[in-house]
Amino acid sequence: MTLEFPILRSLATRVPVVTALIVQVVAFGVVLGLLSRPLAHLPSPWSGYALLVAWGLLAALGTVLLLRSAWWWPIQVVVPWVVLLGIRADLPPWIWLVALVGSLVVFGGGIFTRVPLYLSNPSAWEALSALAAPGCRAVDLGAGFGGPMRALARAQPTGQFLSVEASPVTALVCALLALPYRRVQVRWASLWSQSLTDMDLVYVFLSPVPMERLWAKARAEMRPGSLVVSNTFPIPGVAPERVIPLTGRTDARLFVYRV
Repeated sequence: MTLEFPILRSLATRVPVVTALIVQVVAFGVVLGLLSRPLAHLPSPWSGYALLVAWGLLAALGTVLLLRSAWWWPIQVVVPWVVLLGIRADLPPWIWLVALVGSLVVFGGGIFTRVPLYLSNPSAWEALSALAAPGCRAVDLGAGFGGPMRALARAQPTGQFLSVEASPVTALVCALLALPYRRVQVRWASLWSQSLTDMDLVYVFLSPVPMERLWAKARAEMRPGSLVVSNTFPIPGVAPERVIPLTGRTDARLFVYRV
């Protein structure tokens, strides 16, 4: 027998941060209810530490199972210890509100796109510049601070380059850094709202989650022969035309796909 939870799965898919928060609350309640008596027999402060460890591990397990993404577990394990530090530091309540609002402003675009902030290194910029044909139109979806498109503008004497970023503060920084580059535009928007019809090259450094949907969007909108270049994360079930190793992380490489 297989248990299905369509409502929870829908929530996890659409708003993963809210899912992670709900799992934290549930994990705390479960651990507090089930382990409070056994923990009471442990010498202090070990009872409190055991509670934090159990809370974090349970939250991590629940979040990974719901979101099916392994990178969530370190975050969920650390949250209880952050709460403990906040309580011991006797921080005023408004500090938590400021931290939440600040995180939403800086990283808010990733809440609905399920894409963390990844920054491409100069090795990726150089490899990408070698792939771009003279006069091409290129877009970086989920651009972060916009390094790849600025590198293309320096390497290519012609062409038009666009950086699309959903998080407002990150997009503002990207726009300020692009001011010296006349052929680089910055757009504050979701990557899904950006048309790819006129693009010769699409560059992304996202996560495994949106890659299939991105490939479907590229095939529907881009001209035959156009390139989709993904940093680190391949498109499931699609063989790349080229794989270009990069310096830095051991898994760093560009996956090059032709529409």
